[in-house]
Amino acid sequence: MTIHSRFLTCSFPVLIVTLFIFFAPARAQEAMKSGEQPEYEVFDLGEIFVKGERLPAVRDVAVTTVITEEEIKSTNSRTVAEALSYVPGIRVSTGFKNEPDIQIRGFSQNRNLVLIDGVPYYETNYGKLDLNQIPVDNIAKIEITKGGSSVLYGPNALGGVINIITKKPTEKPSFEAFTEVGDYATYKFSLSHGMKKGIFNYWLNYTHHESNGWRMSDDYEPILGTITRQGPAPPPPPPLEAVFEDGGVRNNSDFKSDSIWAKVGIEPEGGEYYINFHYIDREKAYPPHVESVRVITFRPAFSHFAELPKYTDWGIDLSGQQKITDELTLKAKLFYHNHVDDFDSYSDYNFTNKLASSRYKDHLIGGSFSADFRPVKWDILRFAFQYRDENHKQRDDTYLPFEERISHTGSLALENEFNKIQNLSLVVGASYDWYKVTEAKKNITDSNTGDFIRQDDLGKPDTMDELNPMIGMTYNLFDSTRLFGSIARKVRFPTLFYLYHSRGGNLDLQAETSINYTLGVSHSFSSYARGELAFFYHDVDDFIARATPDRDAPYENFAKVGLAGVELTGEVNPVKDLLVRAGYTYINARDRSPNRVTTDFVNVPEHKVDVGVYYTIPYIKTRLDLTGLYMGKVYSQLPTPDRPTAEVIEVDDYYVMNARVSKSFAKYFEGYVAINNILDENYEPEIGFPAPGRSFYVGLAARF
Repeated sequence: MTIHSRFLTCSFPVLIVTLFIFFAPARAQEAMKSGEQPEYEVFDLGEIFVKGERLPAVRDVAVTTVITEEEIKSTNSRTVAEALSYVPGIRVSTGFKNEPDIQIRGFSQNRNLVLIDGVPYYETNYGKLDLNQIPVDNIAKIEITKGGSSVLYGPNALGGVINIITKKPTEKPSFEAFTEVGDYATYKFSLSHGMKKGIFNYWLNYTHHESNGWRMSDDYEPILGTITRQGPAPPPPPPLEAVFEDGGVRNNSDFKSDSIWAKVGIEPEGGEYYINFHYIDREKAYPPHVESVRVITFRPAFSHFAELPKYTDWGIDLSGQQKITDELTLKAKLFYHNHVDDFDSYSDYNFTNKLASSRYKDHLIGGSFSADFRPVKWDILRFAFQYRDENHKQRDDTYLPFEERISHTGSLALENEFNKIQNLSLVVGASYDWYKVTEAKKNITDSNTGDFIRQDDLGKPDTMDELNPMIGMTYNLFDSTRLFGSIARKVRFPTLFYLYHSRGGNLDLQAETSINYTLGVSHSFSSYARGELAFFYHDVDDFIARATPDRDAPYENFAKVGLAGVELTGEVNPVKDLLVRAGYTYINARDRSPNRVTTDFVNVPEHKVDVGVYYTIPYIKTRLDLTGLYMGKVYSQLPTPDRPTAEVIEVDDYYVMNARVSKSFAKYFEGYVAINNILDENYEPEIGFPAPGRSFYVGLAARF
């Protein structure tokens, strides 16, 4: 079925939903939003902290942002990556592998700790996974901590922590069905159900999401791209020139995804015990770089004309918390996470001649144990132990055996919260974190034919270990003003990719470290307005990057990077049905290495502005949501000491605005119309990878 005919098939339900939104009686708008008991609760065991009477003060000594389900809905985000795009201090960009990178204050995703219900979520080679594969339908909230996160989180949270926390049921049984259609046969369908009976409860969700691709901006102008080929013997053939993207539907941008989430638990007196399970099966194409693509034709072959026909994740975790005495509460988690992805390479931009099919197989197994001990009413001592085995297997083509690499990461942490002085909370803690590689193998192939010869053991770096202290405080100066600050040392151990990649791996790499400083004030001006201002500085040592802009250049520890900035957020509720939120982030990123060529630094925007306006029209009770963001320019390539004449390449700044109109009707239903990128802005979040143009969506939800 063609894209056009598939879209026509969706036209009738789109029309019906649109008519309902604007002409149906508004009998349940407030009930759908906030007037009734929510259909779910937040899964408290998804937090890293033991559930207690009050939130841990360590959350308030750094900048912590919480995105609720309602806020996710207002931005019309369908995935976690989309929802995070509108958070101050976060840049989401999509480039190679058609995979978003979630950056916190300039720190790439593999330098931040991403959790789902407190369980690490990454594949063991690159240290990150595609957060566009996680639908928002099962999410209660997303909590982002920037800078000085708690030592209980352990290592690899250099810039911060993103904890995706799912839903659990309430006493009231619930059922929700949701469907959305968009242009180019984009379709999403989701079912959720939860129930609680006595001490027993469960929550289930299924989501299907697919699309024939997304539309380019009308302002996009096709350019002539270059295919650089590498054959089996020198000299390399001359480059080919062709147009890889001519506008309209983005070339090779289709996808299909299915996910299942399940939670079963019991809550006896003084305790909670749960089993969580998720399975995500995703197929996605790989839109090529519009300017330059490299094709390696000799075995094992590789190309960025590619598709990922399999990108699968599944995991299971056991979580429990038990109150032993009034002073002592224990909490534990055991988890297993499995990831498989296939990467099919093609020789041409029409994707007709397959060169190779590589595969990654990863699994992560581990656990954590923590305890809260309150010896006196005004003091809390928290202890945490974490350990995980990380296994990575890869083969560059189907005729080769798998190479295997195994590493181990652990952490032992102690944190004390002192509340003796009125209005003051003081947090002091330290973690001892370590990382060790125990196995690393590499396939040896014939340099002329590519035939497999043998597997060799690779060297292993020395065990890395770091002591990471932190101190923080929060003080309520007045009822409406809170002062906070923290100093925390953070560590990020090198990934297996950095250590063993065939083009640039380096066994001499050391761990990256950062001393994160935060100082801020939060103030409520009235019941209608509040704001927060925070200054931050990240003093980074041994930052890992390639020695030159070339893709085959070795990875090295750069001496020093400084990231200084300010984050300003606020919201105003001038009248009952109007809310305005805004955020501004300024980052001054500087390369402070002794042998630097320039003080500028790559992949860090100097400015970012986030704005949201949310208004419910009286009488007809129709909700209007406007969301916008401005992203400043970003350096994509800069000269380096090993390549001082390298060209300076910048990604231009851009502004994107989205709109959503929603209305509840007939007590149980809500319909909406949404437009993303209203102005049809033509922009590139990463150089050579244009973003979607204007797109339209219509959805209908039923909740019982």
